[in-house]
Formats: sequence, structure tokens, C-alpha cells
Amino acid sequence: MSEPIYKQIKYTENNFKSLLSLRRKVFCDEAGEAPSFIKNKQDEKGYHIGFFIDDVLVGAGSVYCCDGGDYEIKYICVYKDYRRFKIGSDILKRLKDYAVKNGAKQIICTAPVEALDFFHKNGIPHDGISFEDKGKRYIPLRLNLVFEGADFVEFGGEAQAVAAVSDFTVKELTETKLFVSGLGYCNIYVNGKFVSDRRLAPAWTNYPGLKTTVLSYPIYDKLTYRILYEVLDITNLIKKGKNTVVFHIGSGWYSQRECPNEGVQPYGCLTLCYKIMQGEKNIVSKSDNSVKYKKSYVQRASVYYGEDQNAVLGGYDFSKRIDTSDWSNADVISTPLAVLDEQDFIPDKFIRAIKPEIIYKDDEKTVYDLGENISGVAVVKFNKYAVSGDMCTVSYAEVLNDDYTLNYHSAGGEGRKQQDTYIYDGKIKEMHLQFSWHAGRFIQLTGNAEIKEYRVLHTDIKPIADYKSDNETLQWIFDAYIRTQMSNTHGCIPSDCPHRERLGYTGDGQLTADTVMLCFDAEKMYRKWMRDIADSQDIFNGHVQHTAPFYGGGGGPGGWGGAIVFVPYSFYKAYGDKSVLEKYYNNMISYLDYMENHSEKGLVVREELLGWCLGDWCAPKNKNTIPEPFVNTYYYIRAIKQVVEISEAIGKPAKELKVRLKKVETAFKNKYFNKKTGTFGNSEQGMDAYGYDIGLGNEKTLKAIIERYEKLGCFDTGIFGTKLVIKVLCENGYVDLAKKLLTNETENSYYNMKKNGATTLWENWDGCDSHSHPMFGSVVEYIVKYM
Repeated sequence: MSEPIYKQIKYTENNFKSLLSLRRKVFCDEAGEAPSFIKNKQDEKGYHIGFFIDDVLVGAGSVYCCDGGDYEIKYICVYKDYRRFKIGSDILKRLKDYAVKNGAKQIICTAPVEALDFFHKNGIPHDGISFEDKGKRYIPLRLNLVFEGADFVEFGGEAQAVAAVSDFTVKELTETKLFVSGLGYCNIYVNGKFVSDRRLAPAWTNYPGLKTTVLSYPIYDKLTYRILYEVLDITNLIKKGKNTVVFHIGSGWYSQRECPNEGVQPYGCLTLCYKIMQGEKNIVSKSDNSVKYKKSYVQRASVYYGEDQNAVLGGYDFSKRIDTSDWSNADVISTPLAVLDEQDFIPDKFIRAIKPEIIYKDDEKTVYDLGENISGVAVVKFNKYAVSGDMCTVSYAEVLNDDYTLNYHSAGGEGRKQQDTYIYDGKIKEMHLQFSWHAGRFIQLTGNAEIKEYRVLHTDIKPIADYKSDNETLQWIFDAYIRTQMSNTHGCIPSDCPHRERLGYTGDGQLTADTVMLCFDAEKMYRKWMRDIADSQDIFNGHVQHTAPFYGGGGGPGGWGGAIVFVPYSFYKAYGDKSVLEKYYNNMISYLDYMENHSEKGLVVREELLGWCLGDWCAPKNKNTIPEPFVNTYYYIRAIKQVVEISEAIGKPAKELKVRLKKVETAFKNKYFNKKTGTFGNSEQGMDAYGYDIGLGNEKTLKAIIERYEKLGCFDTGIFGTKLVIKVLCENGYVDLAKKLLTNETENSYYNMKKNGATTLWENWDGCDSHSHPMFGSVVEYIVKYM
């Protein structure tokens, strides 16, 4: 066999016949594609490369220029007898090089699922789930070339925070942009000045590297992985001649080593990739092994538990000249196999400042009251008695004991308490948390220091709804919900609580989505989180995880997994944007198929092996009595109904879905509906409201709901049932009864939270756990609309 020769195949009749012949042999004869598959209308404009052995074409591939700077790679094919020589990988590399040379911004591809490993081995990640077309399954892939020419670098492996430095020279003062991804969280300084007021960036996404099979509830799913980068304009920060950029990187979520959640391990070590560009092609500086770094004065950087900062180590003032002569060089690593996307949504910021009130002081400690339960960071100032080496400790809690000690139970317990330590160097003016946030109302400080102020920190979502009522409880519910939701939004992820778990639980998030979109300017926030949900779905079987980004956590296939349907549907209803329905339509269909495959006799009865399969959650005393198949099948029916509506809105066939809907509805009614009484099950915990909400009840059902809650006068429901009872009552003209429930003064009430001094919504009616969970705030939608 002679040495292979590469050359471009010109678009001529003879050569192109050879190329078509090869495509036909590989794609039609071997893979079963239709003959029409091998012909492309853009072939005449495409770039084709062939692999010849003894003038015989044995391998080929094509690339096409698309709108927006994308280049699509297609038709990589090699005769079976030659595949062991890695000819396909060589062809792919040459096609990519051609695209890069011609200014490609990213490379896209749609490949048969059996080719997924080939593309992964060659560094091209998938971007979404598999889908069916004409009986075959395909998957989209996308390689963003934003960092082409730059390296991803790591910093040792043990440090929880580092300062990385690079010098660069500027000849002309013209528009200059910094493209950067620093993992976990990255604070950036150019010539000593902070580049922007954004915090906790880049935002957390479904990073690669998480070992999901070792979790307490193991997951063997194949997910989609994504990393965000920022584009920062630094034109006004640079000067002619020598400039310095500092990347102060802390663990964040990416390198988190102290996670309390079910065996979760770090994704990877602290990582950086960047380019500084003037114009489209002039690379002023880029990351490689010349980047210098040293461990930060932030010695411990835990998203959950807090930071230990030692100012005596120096290096906290990035405005001064930095001597890097004894610093280490960064290690170049392989580019992570993840989709790169620009962070183009609302950032986290310091929103406002609170002056805390001292409510207790003795020789050992000072206790402060913020006046509200909120997320943020305390700014510490050492007093005149402090000397270099002195340490102060700052602890946070939602609840205060009678003796003015902090009660840590509601935020995770003594073993999970939020606590920071600061060591004084004799001169630094103030210190505060750099790479996370805390949440609570009460702060305890020990040492020769004081809390100067408390800076509220969360995603900068703006409230757009105002509500005023002469009913104190209704007013409290609205105000408490707004504060709870803001405190629970970081990185455009609506979390369950801002302290103990801090996770984007899909159940909590879908439950409150309508309310958030009604009360906040949240369009960009949900564009980001919908992508997180989609990334947290198995690309083959459609299973949607209980948290997004996925980070462990329990839940159920209906109330949690259904977020892949319910959140885009809510988004469409709120903003009228059909594009999100089209974007996530395949995800929705795949999810419905997952639910069908986990059903017996029409009812959803299971989820993943060794995992949870919850129905409702947080009923009074945590006694959730509704059968799990009832709740999950309710959500399955609701999801099918919404996807039918979505299908019709975007011109997709819905006939088969309607047949499936009828089948599942019949099974649900046969199992749970009493025709004589019009009730579902034993009517407890809102079961009748579930059935009525999806149109399977009748007038008797509505009457039963009214009679039950007139008699009870309070809630017996969990997080899903509470919303449904209020929804059904309000939408059917029984607003007074809904108001009666919302303002009742029993233990199972919002009044009970208010009476106990809460400023945010509790996780449980009795307050036994977290005091900042937005779940029960879903009713605010109906308060605003109907009251």
C-alpha cells in the first residue's frame, strides 16, 4: 500500500461522481440511509477533501459555510476496510482547519448516534439530545472556536483559590475585549481595576467531569455538558505599553471540595482559558503555560461553608505591582469536552447594602440582626485594637436561640454551618467573602472587628409587579415571596434554598416559574435555566434529573422531571416566544417517551433504580399521603396536554399524542376516580384539585373541593397540592374561599410563618427545616391576579 495523498476534490463531474459513490456505499448501503441523504444542495459551494490510496478514493468529508459564521461538517465517510487507520479523524481535523482558516466562529454537525464516540474522541461535543428522523436517530454537535489558539490551563490541583497573572503589551489604544472562562468563580483585574461589577462569574452550568454513578442515588445517564465564557470590554482599562491582567479564581461549583450533597465530588481543578483581542484577528494575549500563579490569601473557598482568608499572606491588593519571580507556571490541559457558550444573561451583583443592628454583645461575641432573611456577604472591618495576625470569625443563621446564640438547624445544622474566618495584616481596610454567598438573618462575630455592612447578593432580576393589600397576611405572603425568590436566585438558577442545598431543583423551579415570570423581569434568566434543564436530560432515554445543573438530589419523574415541558410552556405563555417551543420540542417528546416507558397499565409507577420517585412533597408534618403514581400520572397527563398544544402551535403532528393522552386519562380515571361521588382517591391533600385541573373531574369534583376546604379551613396539602387548590378555586370563581385558606391562622398557614417573625417563606408549614424556600410562593400568582 502506497503512502496516502490528500487533496481537495474540485466540483467536477468525474471527481464528484467518485465522492457520491463513496457516500452511497457508506451511508446508503452500510448505514441504511435513503438515497436522497447523500446529495446536498450546497455541494457546489462546499469544500470537499478526499483520502486517496493508489488514486482510489477511500475516505472523504465535506464542510459548508452557513449563516452567522458557522461551518457545518458533513459526510465524513471511510470504506470499512480502511477505518482502522484513523483516516476519519484526519479528515475531520483538516476540515476543521479549513473552517478556522476561513474565519469560522463555530463548527456544527448532525451525526448518527452511532458516530457520537468518533466526534467525542476528536474533541467535538454534543449539544442536546438525540432525535428521530425517518426511522434513524441523530444527535447535534457543536464546537465553539472562541478560544482557538489559546490553551486551557490548571493550577496545581490542591489550591482552593489562586491568583493567576499575565502581562501583555498594547501598541495602540483601540477597542479591546477579554474573552475568558475561569472555573470555578473568577474575579478579574486589569491594571489593578476590577473589570466589572458582576459577581460569581462565570455562572454555574452542567459542567463536564461529575461522577454521577457514585452518588447516593446513582445516575448512569448521558448528559450534555456546557461551560460559559464572558466577553468583557476592557478598552478603558488598558494603556499603551505593558499591562497586567489578574485572574483571582476560587473553587465555586467547579472545584467544590466540601459538598454536603449525596457523595458529589469536584468536577475538576481550578481552570482558566482566555484571549485578549483587538479586532477580529489580533490576539494581544492568551492563556498558555506562561501564565504565572500562586495560592491566594483565600485559603479555603467553599460554596457551602464559607472562606478562610489570611491577609498576612499578602496578594489581596491587585492594584500594586506584582512580582511573579517565584510563582509557578500553569499546566496546559486538554480542552474540556463541553459546549462553550457566551454568558449573555443577567449577572449576580451586589444589589444593596444593609446596616445591621447589634442586638447582643459580650466579651466574646457580637450578634447582629439584618432585619430580614436574605442572601449576601458581610463586610468586616478590624477595629483599632486589632494587630497583625488577629483573627475574627463570622457565622450566619436564620434562627436565633433565646440566649442569643445562633441556631443552625434550619440552614443545614451545626455540621453545615456557614462560617468565615479573617486574619488581619495590620493594614487592610475591609474583608469579605469572594467566591460565594451566605444566607440568613442573624450574624455572630468574634474578634477585634465589626461588621461594617451587609451587601445583598443575588442575580440582578428586577421585580416588575407591585402588590398592596389591607390584609396583612396577603401582603406578607407577597413580600416574603419576593424576598425569598431573590435570595434563591444565583447564576440565573432558581434554587430550593440559599444555604443548605443551593440547588436548582426542577420541582421547585417549575412550580414557581409562572409566578417568577409574573413578578420579575426574568426572560433572560429562564432562557439560561431552560438550557440547564435540557442539559440535565439523558440524551438517549429522555430522563430529566431532579436538579439543573445536575448535582444530585431527590424528586420524582412528574413534578420534577416535567420541568422540561412546563417551564418552556410557561415561558411561551409569558413572553409569546415560539422559538423556545421549537428548541426544546425534541426534549419534550423524549421526556414523554420516558414517562411512557416507566408506566404500568397507563400509570407512571417508577423512575431510576435506587433513586427517588416522589409524588407531592412537604405536606403537613411531612406526611405525604397521596400515592406517588397518582401525582406522577397527573403530571404525565398535564405534560401530554401541553405538548399537544405546543405541537399545534409550531406545526408538529399531534395525532399520536392525542391517542396516548386518551389512554393515560382512561387509566387514571379507572384507578382513582369515583363516578358516584365525583372525587379522586380519598380527596386528601388536594387530590380532587389534581383531577379537576387536568379536566377529568366534573361539577361534583368542584363541589367536593369547596366543601372539603370550607370545612377544613386550612391547608392539608404539599407544595404541588397547595398551588392546585388555590388555582382551581380562583379560576372557578371561589376567590373568597381561596383567600380564607391563604389567610387562615392554624399551624398549616402562611400566618403561622408571619406570626413567628419570618420574613421569607418556610420549607414546611411548621418551620421544622429551611426558612427560605420559594415553593409555597407559587400561590402569589393567584393573589396578584385575583385578589
